[in-house]
Amino acid sequence: MLSQSNNFKKENVFSIASEEELVQAFRLRDQKKLILPEGLKFPLNVASYFAWKEPSGVYTYLVIKLPNWDMPRGVAFKRTASTGEPVGGLCSWCNQYGTSEDINMLSVTMSANVSTSYYLCHDISCIEKIEDMADRAGKDPEKYIAELYHKIGKLFENLSGYKPD
Repeated sequence: MLSQSNNFKKENVFSIASEEELVQAFRLRDQKKLILPEGLKFPLNVASYFAWKEPSGVYTYLVIKLPNWDMPRGVAFKRTASTGEPVGGLCSWCNQYGTSEDINMLSVTMSANVSTSYYLCHDISCIEKIEDMADRAGKDPEKYIAELYHKIGKLFENLSGYKPD
């Protein structure tokens, strides 16, 4: 699933000029496992963030550019294989509940010896889920989306070599 369009007021809008620029958004360790979606057309205009799963479903990729960053940054999440019966889970970014088909433990290699895992929507469709939840509840999604950006920003702060200015 490709996700890149949203309806809220304060979107982070950015553009990626070429495939090379998209690849350069990722750390070298993530570039080695990067599989770009077919049919991408550049420049790629992105609202909020760009996320996709590679065909086998093992890796989910996220590219985002927060306002205080000079360039977009990307990360590769590796899906932890689920064993046994499907179970429920809660996404730690958007608080959406779903089965193990929807919410998975996704891990990020932080360094040669350290990785961190998060329970997240497998397709990183958190923005859409926040908007849907807020719409059904008659609430403004801005606060929840700001919290999501903060959580994503913290992930990148913790990645070696990714410190916001």
